Amino acid sequence: MKRVCAIYILSLVACGGEPEKPAATQTTPPPVTSAPAASSAQAVEPPSSADTGKGMQALQANDLPGAKAAFDAAIAKNAKDADAHHYLGVTLEKMGDKAGAEKEYKQALAIKPDLAEAAANLGAIYVDGQKWDDAVTVLQAAAKRRADSSPVFFNLGLALAGKGDQAGATKAFDQALKLTPSDAMLLYTYGHILAGWKQGEAAVQKLKAASAAASDPELLGSIGQELLLLRAVPECIAAFDKAISAKDGAQFRTERALCKLAAKDEPGATKDLEAAVAADPKYALAHYWLGTHRMGQKKFPEAIKEFEAYLKLEPNGPKSKGAHEAIAIAKKGGKK
Repeated sequence: MKRVCAIYILSLVACGGEPEKPAATQTTPPPVTSAPAASSAQAVEPPSSADTGKGMQALQANDLPGAKAAFDAAIAKNAKDADAHHYLGVTLEKMGDKAGAEKEYKQALAIKPDLAEAAANLGAIYVDGQKWDDAVTVLQAAAKRRADSSPVFFNLGLALAGKGDQAGATKAFDQALKLTPSDAMLLYTYGHILAGWKQGEAAVQKLKAASAAASDPELLGSIGQELLLLRAVPECIAAFDKAISAKDGAQFRTERALCKLAAKDEPGATKDLEAAVAADPKYALAHYWLGTHRMGQKKFPEAIKEFEAYLKLEPNGPKSKGAHEAIAIAKKGGKK
């Protein structure tokens, strides 16, 4: 899974991609894949001008050149159009021009200091760049003006967490969740951060709530991965059950199998690993873990077959050394 941009609150669109499996000791969270629900909970104001409205429609359709042209036209007619500057920033960022986006977000805030979306997006750029002090400065100012903005408080939490201020970050995260208590993305990321702080019980509670609130299978998969790292086995299985019911596939089956092995449900793990290999024979990790499982069952010829399948797919993969070692042991009947 690939890493994507860190919590952006865009009024129309959010950055794309899938959440990466987080590291258990990571202090700052993996970025999320869509805007928290707070952005859609608030009433959407009418476009500030016809050109701005045209640009918003183009942006929503992912027509970035068309969106940029429309926002440029709006600004040419009215340089004080804060919404046009903000959405131009969104467009530029999606086009890969972060410097240009930063400039436009700043301009939007200079015109309209209480424009929470611009502050949240500018703060997110700084969080992505680990410019913690810049992020805190922007987001604290925004939080004073917009106490109703969950995205601002959440990104402030990220910035404070990056600075190592656990107390301040906790206060900001709690305020964000007070405003949007059922936001799955926020709950997931907060749970991940708590895990990094070694607050395992609190992390599991947040992740359980995230699992209950989530519907996106990719997010549910990331929640399940995090719960497995925390050894919250029943909760891990439940998250992958929900993910698989929405989108069955080799990766989710493989990861649920690991949860089931932790629960000592060997028949369930076997069923999932066999289903994973059948669903996608090119998913290398399914072969590796099925091979490992066969080793535990002392089915050495079958184990060798799976490890060789893994090595054929990923000869230099992260499990290649282990696969070679396991094959050597299996050929000796399980003796090292």
